[in-house]
Amino acid sequence: CCCCCCLGFLVKKLLLTVTVMRSSLSSTFVVAALLCATIVLFQCNGAEASRNSLSKTPPMGWMSWEIFRCTIDCTKYPDSCINADLYQTTAAAMAKDGFVAAGYDTIHIDDCWEADSRDASDAIVANSTRFPNGMKGVADFVHSQGMKFGLYTAESPTTCGGHIASSLYEVQDAKTFAEWGVDYLKVDGCGPGDYYSTGYTAMGTALQISGRDIVFSCSWPAYLGSNETTKPFQQMVAIGCNLWRNWADIQCNWNSLVSIIDHWGDYGAFLKQYAAPGHWNDPDMLLIGNPCITDDQARTQMAIWSINAAPLIMGNDARNMTSSTKAILLNRDAIAVNQDKLGEQGLRITPKGAQEVWARNLSDSSVAVALFNKGSTDVEYDAEKDKASVPTNRPLHISEPVHVNDGAAASITVSFSSIGITGNAEVYDIWAQKSVGTFTGSYTATNIPEGGTAFVRITPQ
Repeated sequence: CCCCCCLGFLVKKLLLTVTVMRSSLSSTFVVAALLCATIVLFQCNGAEASRNSLSKTPPMGWMSWEIFRCTIDCTKYPDSCINADLYQTTAAAMAKDGFVAAGYDTIHIDDCWEADSRDASDAIVANSTRFPNGMKGVADFVHSQGMKFGLYTAESPTTCGGHIASSLYEVQDAKTFAEWGVDYLKVDGCGPGDYYSTGYTAMGTALQISGRDIVFSCSWPAYLGSNETTKPFQQMVAIGCNLWRNWADIQCNWNSLVSIIDHWGDYGAFLKQYAAPGHWNDPDMLLIGNPCITDDQARTQMAIWSINAAPLIMGNDARNMTSSTKAILLNRDAIAVNQDKLGEQGLRITPKGAQEVWARNLSDSSVAVALFNKGSTDVEYDAEKDKASVPTNRPLHISEPVHVNDGAAASITVSFSSIGITGNAEVYDIWAQKSVGTFTGSYTATNIPEGGTAFVRITPQ
């Protein structure tokens, strides 16, 4: 309506004024202005319409944190430090090796790109030694490779790595990010939890008025504990989060990966209601391609992430991948399951145990099924202890151990009635990329190695 148009214009003017005059305004006033703006925009446009129409399928790409962490000593680690060369050589390699064509279309810079302080105009800036052409220079190169550019900040005074962040600077920083050509923004926590509701809401509003479409990745729920049923996902959808990191950070080991799979299995029925085109649950990066897991374990992650409609964001060295890693990540049938336009998150449909069945309904009435031979289930895993033990000042891929599953292979059966199919059905093996025949009533995958997963697509006939 005309009234809302006028209010929207006044709100934008108010926020720009707050940005310019922030040094003479109290933090309480700044926060109040941001919340007022959000309320007006949501009332006028509606919660869903007030934000963007991005991420209709789960995002895909590559992110630096899992392996390269906060490595800023470029003399000691010239090929693995957080600098412009890392991201530009990675973008070029992904374009050359077919990853961009397959859908992995975004390069994500995580923490430690920032300078130690803001510039004279109070703007956020990059470290000038490691990023001599600034973030816009990196963004321009990434865009030249046919890719999108992702960046990181936090809703706290400093990032988790101790660098400048965006708390109380949401409008100014969102405008700066838009000017740089940012297409995707990961927003971490790292500070006082009582600011997150305000801060993430403010950033959602700031991105909306930034003048550029920017995917909004929220880490807010990861700071709210393990009980997913107590987290304000509806508010996250309303403020424009296109995806959110739900729980513990993934670490480069099998126990961490299994703990996240178990968590999604335990809370899947609740989480499923909030996953849909435009907003997704995010179990964290793909370990695939790192020596800390085997190829069987890598196939398990690809299958379970695809069943869960999870973002496929690689956390490896994309410049140096084996042929087996490329085969897993570029498997067009696995990607098709992950990117299915129905956008329905799948579930673990059998009890938690040594062998599990996971399933996801797809838009063509077929069902994707993962038959997971987890093996031993008595491993206790402390996510916070594991995270605290990981160094952040060196590349992680130098000397990480790998857990090799040495248990028995298994046969696992999915009954067609458990996935809503009656009568005959064709079974297509996603790893082998071929049909294995027509079956009645059930299908049994045989000789699944411990730690491995059979991955099939079942189509009623």
